[in-house]
Amino acid sequence: MSKYCIGYYNRSVVMTYIGLAFAVVGICFAYVTNLTWSVVCLIVAGVTDMFDGKIARACKNRSKQEKEFGVQIDSLTDTVAFVVLPVLISLEMGHQGPISIAISCMYVLAGVIRLGYFNVLVANSVPDQPMKNYTGLPVTSAAIIFPTLWLISRFITRIPTTIMYDVVMFLTAVLFVSRIKIRKPKGIAYYIFTVIAVIGIALLLYLQYFR
Repeated sequence: MSKYCIGYYNRSVVMTYIGLAFAVVGICFAYVTNLTWSVVCLIVAGVTDMFDGKIARACKNRSKQEKEFGVQIDSLTDTVAFVVLPVLISLEMGHQGPISIAISCMYVLAGVIRLGYFNVLVANSVPDQPMKNYTGLPVTSAAIIFPTLWLISRFITRIPTTIMYDVVMFLTAVLFVSRIKIRKPKGIAYYIFTVIAVIGIALLLYLQYFR
């Protein structure tokens, strides 16, 4: 396909494209206030992000341009899936006051700064040298944090969701740009997170259709 279109379309980026597609579908669900399916899409986007790097690294014959494109397209996808989508979910839940909007702006700014900074680090790092630790909270953590908040809001109705979301979104934004060190998951951790994601999706759908 690259003979007829700009960009790259091999298997090293296919998982990233799938994650982006789910993020866009999640945005569409949020727009029509089908928030359960929007949250499901956020979780699926998180799972695809876990494995896109592993698939890309398994493609040993990637050119320098393909590797650089992979880094850029991954960050752009993360912006849509884990920065923009959680804000839309929050807005569609009714968190539209001035404080909520200010925190949403802070969250988006922190997420974009983090992703841009990460791209600079990658561009100046030793080629094929995997990171052992994250500096600051990865934006992909949104795929865990906000679905968990959504589930909590379904069970504990006495806590105002606006306060809960505003506080958590504010703290998440701060952690995005902090210098704390977080061990990067590897090996079996990927599959444990996938199982947790499947359980989370099943619980979300159960609450939506059977409770």
